[in-house]
Amino acid sequence: MFTPDFLKSQKVLFVEEEDLAREKLGKLLSKLFGDVVLASNGFEGFEKYQKSRVTNQKIDLIISDINMPIMNGLEMLEKIREIDPFIPVILTTARNETQNILKAIDLNVSNYLIKPIDTSLLVRKITEVCEKKYFEIELQDKQKELQTYLDAVDGVALIYKMDENGVISFANKSLLLTSKYTLDELKNINFNELIHPDVTKQSIDETWEILKKGKIWTGN
Repeated sequence: MFTPDFLKSQKVLFVEEEDLAREKLGKLLSKLFGDVVLASNGFEGFEKYQKSRVTNQKIDLIISDINMPIMNGLEMLEKIREIDPFIPVILTTARNETQNILKAIDLNVSNYLIKPIDTSLLVRKITEVCEKKYFEIELQDKQKELQTYLDAVDGVALIYKMDENGVISFANKSLLLTSKYTLDELKNINFNELIHPDVTKQSIDETWEILKKGKIWTGN
């Protein structure tokens, strides 16, 4: 379940030209996140982003103004996207410019806020972005866990998939090793041809009847 504790495990980069706004929002972000990195323009922000990767202290979220000297927020984000296409980004700006909005969409920006910043709205947007990331991480963890189980089963069971005519479309590693066929070869061999000759026709027919009724067959 997503909780504020997740934010405490995250690191945010906040890029803002105005000293007062940077200090004020920086303090707010420090209450939410475990680590906050501040920068005064896009060039400095990009340098700190690069440093975080070199030191293996990766940044999890970027919040940045657009209109800044030396390098603006969109220029900074373009460089970051060359390295990481997926890091969540929230952009802020004092100007509601269509061109900037379209550029931000192209750069896969998570959210876009107009100044002056409503702090309650900012917190809500941060929560939405981080909640989405939390569930993505949860999904990745579940997929890894599932793969571990599948690998364990693969080591002890022969698994295959076939249609009602006995045409095989999938076989796991154990079945391929045991049968000494490749998957392409199995696809050209009907399942009935793989059954040991000692198995009676009656047993085969009974098995098919059970399966065609949508029930689970068990046995040796």
